[in-house]
Order: sequence, then C-alpha cells, then structure tokens
Amino acid sequence: MLRRQRTILKLFSTADCPVPATKLQKYVFLLRHETFIKQDSAFYDFLPYKFGPYSFAAQREVEALTAYGYLAASGSFLALTPLGAREAANVDSDTTRAVLAIVSKYGKVGLQPLLKDVYARYPWYARNSELQELVPSGAKELKKAPVAIYTIGYEGRSVDGFLDKLLHSGIRRIVDVRANPVSMKFGFAKSSLSGLATKLGIGYVHCPELGIPSSRRKEVQSDTDFLKLFNYYESKMLPEQEVHSMKVAELMKATPSVLLCMEREAVNCHRGRLANRISALNKLDVVHL
Repeated sequence: MLRRQRTILKLFSTADCPVPATKLQKYVFLLRHETFIKQDSAFYDFLPYKFGPYSFAAQREVEALTAYGYLAASGSFLALTPLGAREAANVDSDTTRAVLAIVSKYGKVGLQPLLKDVYARYPWYARNSELQELVPSGAKELKKAPVAIYTIGYEGRSVDGFLDKLLHSGIRRIVDVRANPVSMKFGFAKSSLSGLATKLGIGYVHCPELGIPSSRRKEVQSDTDFLKLFNYYESKMLPEQEVHSMKVAELMKATPSVLLCMEREAVNCHRGRLANRISALNKLDVVHL
C-alpha cells in the first residue's frame, strides 16, 4: 500500500469517528498544504471544484480502499474497518504527527465553518465552488488566456496537478495529439481525461492523425533517433495531414487551447514541430506550458 493511502487511513483512525467525504478532502488538502507532507511529490495535488479544493486521485483511492475493505461507506460518511485500522498502524511517526496536528486543529470544526476558513485562506480553490455564499470577495473568476498555440506534456504530473495548471493558465480546451491516447497513469487515458476535463469546464478534442504511430517509435532509443523521427514527422507526415493541421489552427484561434502529448519538454516531443506548423498557418505565438 502507498504511503499516501495509509495516510488517509490514519486520518480516520485519529479522528476516531465517521468522516463525511467532503470533509475528508479538506483534511487531506490541509495535510498537503500545512504539514511537512507538502514536500512529498507523490502526495495528492488539488484543484478548484464544486466544494473547494478537490483531488480526483484521492477520491479514486478512497473508493479503492472502500472496495477492498479498508473503509466502509454509510451514506455520505466513511469509517475505518478493522482491516483499515491494522494498516493505519503502519504509518511512520512523522506522518502520524502531521495527521494528529490536522485532526486536533480542525477535527471539531463543522463542515460549513471549515469550508469558509479554507476558502478564505486558499481563495484559488474556492473559484468553482457551488457554495457561493462562502466564497470570499477576493476570489475572482477563472481567467481566460489570450489565444496562442499552447503546448503541454503530462510526464511527471498527476492529473489533478495537470488540470490545475490548465485552469491557472486560462486554458479552455485540450487538443490531444497522441496517436494512441492510452496511459497507465490515472486520468490520462482518453476517456478519463476527457471526462475529468469536462467536469471542470475544459473542452477536449482528440486528433490522432497529428500523432506519431507507436509502430514508428519502436526502434527509437537515442537522441539521434528521436531527431530523425521528428524530422521525418515534420517533412513527411505533417504535409499529408494538412487538413487536420488547418482544423487545429482554427480551433486555437477560436479559444485558448493546448496541444497535449506525454513528454515533459516540447523539444523532446512531436508537439513542438506541430506547434511550429500550426503557427505558420494561423500566425499565433507558440507558448510551452
């Protein structure tokens, strides 16, 4: 079991009572922002959602912990099972102290006062809240970026951190240019990513014709191999997909959109060459996020 999953179980054993799902998300968020856990890159990232800071990854793992018998659900409340209690006992001492600090400080605070406090101190995460009466006046609406040819890779990012980056940047649509949009990372397969993006008001379009088929990547290993592949993509493959390039060029003129692929750096990804081609078509600047 992952340390972050045990941390969730430790929250329940320390609270020593059932916890509503919305409150659990806030406890985990506060652990992420107000304890040493902020230094743990493998811990959950958060984004602004219906009731403030939210992690789709944390929710998925809570559902898995429930399915495997570590937690038990009763209506909107969750409680620790004996199996979960045994696993929670394996948490390290630093995490135990961090959890105790959060539960001691916030455990007896009601849900509405807790949300109001979190919204006031972390206004970014209140922007999408359905509880507008709790949203502080300083929490402005999400910005809309100027149109440009934005690109991004999800390598090294959680889906929550990735989507939060798009919201911060004012992106309104993902243009997925992977030929084969599958991923072992939670949230980045086509169906998952499009669904999560829609929940946040971000559009999703898949353009597999502008990707590089996996069959052409099989023998690519060195930097020289990648350079040859990208040169081939730019000189041979892209000219055959001019109709699709034009379609994406028009999409990017209409609303702030981002070209998505896996690699962290655009120079190591075909989206860098694609962005240059689209820029030549619609005269927009290229911005790598």
